[in-house]
Formats: sequence, C-alpha cells, structure tokens
Amino acid sequence: MMRKVGAISPRPFLLPHSRRRRGAIGADPARSNDRLSASYFIALAARIVRDVGNRWRTARQEDKRLTTLSIDTTIRFASPAKRAVTADLAEAIAALTARYHDEGAPGGRPHWLVIASYPAPDEIKP
Repeated sequence: MMRKVGAISPRPFLLPHSRRRRGAIGADPARSNDRLSASYFIALAARIVRDVGNRWRTARQEDKRLTTLSIDTTIRFASPAKRAVTADLAEAIAALTARYHDEGAPGGRPHWLVIASYPAPDEIKP
C-alpha cells in the first residue's frame, strides 16, 4: 500500500491496456492466426473469464443478473476420423446464426458464442 510522505502523494503508473505485457494466459486471441493451437484456446478462455468477470461485477453493483448460457458435455469419439466433427458443427452454427442474427434489431444486444473442445482429463470416466 502506498502512503503519502510529506507533500508527495505516490500514484501507481499503469500502462494502457494494449501495452501491458501478457503471457499466454492473458494473450489476445485476435493476435493469433492459428485457431487450432492451445495458445489461441487459452487466450480465448482468458478473454471469456476477463469479459464475463467484468460484466458480472458491473451487474452485481447494479443489483442485476448477468444472463449467460453454458453447455457442458463429454463426447467420446470412436476414432480420429469421427473427431472430424468441425464441418457439421460449423454448418449448424451457420444455420443458427442465419436464423437468429439481426444486425438492425432495435434494442438488440450482440452475444459472443464460443465453442471449445479439448481432450478430457484422464480421470473422466465414460
């Protein structure tokens, strides 16, 4: 904790958000071209924690709820070929986006949709 000494009041010096040094966990997903890498995945997860945390604190201060949607499941693929689910998933997301997205809706509120998949830890039982 900083305290005033005589007539001098210390002030913390903070770099602008864009110039702060960040490790892999705080990286910006927009700076990565490899969307299949673990570092992009971690950066995306960090952005979710940062953004939702900020919005949740604001909502609590205003005595409001922050509505979110979370879907959590485990899927066991029979083979590496069966893991090639990305085309089906992309098609389904494109169809949902076409059905529900309305860029010009008055009072509309954009939401981020993030879909993530990674190998489950060994202790997960089928």
